[in-house]
Amino acid sequence: MNAIDRMTSYLNEHHIPFEMIAHPHTGTSRQTASAAGVDRHRMVKAVLLESPECFLAAMIPADEKVRLGMLSQDYGQQFSLASEDAVRLLFDGCDPGAAPGLPIAWEVDMVWEDDLLEQPDLYLEAGDHERLIHVETKYLREMLREVPHCHFSKLQTQH
Repeated sequence: MNAIDRMTSYLNEHHIPFEMIAHPHTGTSRQTASAAGVDRHRMVKAVLLESPECFLAAMIPADEKVRLGMLSQDYGQQFSLASEDAVRLLFDGCDPGAAPGLPIAWEVDMVWEDDLLEQPDLYLEAGDHERLIHVETKYLREMLREVPHCHFSKLQTQH
């Protein structure tokens, strides 16, 4: 099953209304936000982390980066960025280099950045570099109420 079908099936099973948004092909979440005309702070990117014990998808705004030390301390284990091979293997159906905005549809553990949950709506990467899934945050909050959330990211400086 491709990524879009997996994510939309998951949303439909949980009765979550959504809108699919097409955009020109992009390589990064920041580029996607710009191409789609979306506020980077409402654009969700999944950063796959690994520890000796598990994988964890850190869900953060496109304009931020994960503070690995803070998250490692909160979880009591040392996290590092997962390899592209791990992303490809865990998220089958996604295009190379793409991580989906709803990793729970792959049964991958997640943690949400608190800043995302304060937004009125969010744009999730669809796993193909060309589409986003637009969802009102109130529906995601309800669906993901058991998923941990905390403040673990910071604004990424541009070079």
